[in-house]
Amino acid sequence: MKKAFIIICLILVLPSLAVAGNLFSLGFGSINQFQNNLFAPETQLVSVIDVHNWATGGEIRARVLGINLDGHLLIQQGEIIDVTETGRPVFKDDIAQELFGMVGMGFSTEVASFTTLSFAAGTLLGLDINQGLGVSFWMGDRANVFCGETWKTFLAQTTLAYRMRLDLNLGNFTIGFHYQVPSNGFSYINAEAEALKPSWSQGKIGASFITAFF
Repeated sequence: MKKAFIIICLILVLPSLAVAGNLFSLGFGSINQFQNNLFAPETQLVSVIDVHNWATGGEIRARVLGINLDGHLLIQQGEIIDVTETGRPVFKDDIAQELFGMVGMGFSTEVASFTTLSFAAGTLLGLDINQGLGVSFWMGDRANVFCGETWKTFLAQTTLAYRMRLDLNLGNFTIGFHYQVPSNGFSYINAEAEALKPSWSQGKIGASFITAFF
């Protein structure tokens, strides 16, 4: 009975505190991300304006007691490497659709009027869907695929990633630009200082448009 009373009190009190003290916010929107390394020497302007090199999707952002909780999911068709005699596409690694993104936790600070800079650490994750609608779930990198019998190993091998974001805030609307980069393989089983460094060669840029609801 005492636990139930405490839970009811929290349900009634926390929303009021959040509104009164601006302790909670929530927003949704769209995101676009360039799938190559913009700063690589071999990257040319033609590849930047090629829509096939961009992935689109959705993003959700929450702020609770000053802590940012972010997540985004992109979707992209798998790479077609051949066509069968019946005209069916053959996909690389038998992946017809890719859903992938990042979840992270971090903080933000105001750097100018209506402008905030945010930093988050988390992990990359995704779903690979083949032509038979089979699904593989991975975290950290695509080599770390979930299997029910190896749940602990799966989590232990999940690697760290980083995301820096610059946002222009216009009322309830936010235009954001981000740079996402994985670590050099830092995980529970590879907790070396060297592995914490960003793997700059795998960095990706992107932009998003977010609407804040409260």
